[in-house]
Formats: sequence, C-alpha cells, structure tokens
Amino acid sequence: MSSVPASRSAAVWSLSHEVGVTVVAVSVIVASTEIRTPIGLPGHRGMIWLASLVAAALITRRRESVLVVGGASTMLTQVLHIAPGVGSSGRYLAAAVLLYAASFVPVIGRRGWFIALVAAPIHLVALFSPTVAGLHHGHLVSPLTNDLSDKALFHVAFGLVAGLIGWGLASTVAQVTPIASQRTNRRPGGAEKS
Repeated sequence: MSSVPASRSAAVWSLSHEVGVTVVAVSVIVASTEIRTPIGLPGHRGMIWLASLVAAALITRRRESVLVVGGASTMLTQVLHIAPGVGSSGRYLAAAVLLYAASFVPVIGRRGWFIALVAAPIHLVALFSPTVAGLHHGHLVSPLTNDLSDKALFHVAFGLVAGLIGWGLASTVAQVTPIASQRTNRRPGGAEKS
C-alpha cells in the first residue's frame, strides 16, 4: 500500500519538474530578447536562448518538452512583439525541432555532450531570420550573403558555447535533483540507463 502513494508522489514530482523546467526555459528565452549586450558579434545572443533549449532538452524527461519550449518561446515573442525582427522568433522553434530530432540519433540521444556539440551547427538557424526579413521587405539579395563566412563562424562558435553552457546546467541539475537520477531515456553526462 505504501508503494502506491510513493509512486504517485514520484509522478507528481516528475510532472512538476517537467513543467518547472519548461516554464523557466521559456521565461529565460523570452526575457533574453530584451537583453542588450555590448558584445555586438553575430550570434552572441544564442548563448542565452540556445543554452536554455539545450538545457531543457537534456533536463526534461520527455523529449517533446524541447518542442514545447521552442514553440511557446516563438509564440510569446510574437504575441508580445518583442522579437528582434521579422521571423526572428522562428529560430527558437527551428532549433528546438533540430534538438528534438538529434535526440533520436542513437549515439547523440544518449550523451549530453553530443547534444552540446550538435548545438553549434544548430545555431545556424539564426542566420535565416535576416533572409526572411529581406524577403519580407522585397529585397532579392539577402543580408545573409554579406559576410556569410564570418557570420557563420560566429554563429557556430556561439552555438558551441551555448551547447556547453546548456550541458553544464543540465549536469548540475542532474546532480542536485532526485528525478534526474531516475531517468530512463538519457542523462546529461552519461550513457543511457538500462
């Protein structure tokens, strides 16, 4: 009889953990659109929003949660009119879809450091917002073509940093929360539990 309340308590804890991580990740992403940093390099904001997506992908139990974070962030930045340009908020959903897809690759899905590395090329989705903005305004030549190699390198570098930050956050959470040690699908720093 005592196992039923214990399992119910674990289920409630698991659900609250999932919802809490999702809400925090969405809040950080939406708030990061209003943060102005003096760095001024292409892709530097990805250190915040992509790190939040990576952490959510690694911390949450359900792989679909990263899609919820990306979709909710995209929707909220559009509804609140705080996206930094036309189509810019779509990067959150696009990156979430790619992280979700990467979690199903057998080698990648089991190890958090692979997800951290995959975040580097995933951050290139942020380069598509200037293209969307240019097409929206009727420009046939996209701003993406100007200095493409430099922008791409910065986005990949900041994507890697974001991936490492997200992996570090997920590893820290895994050490301090009991639910992370009971994961059955993947863990931030190690192999899949059987």
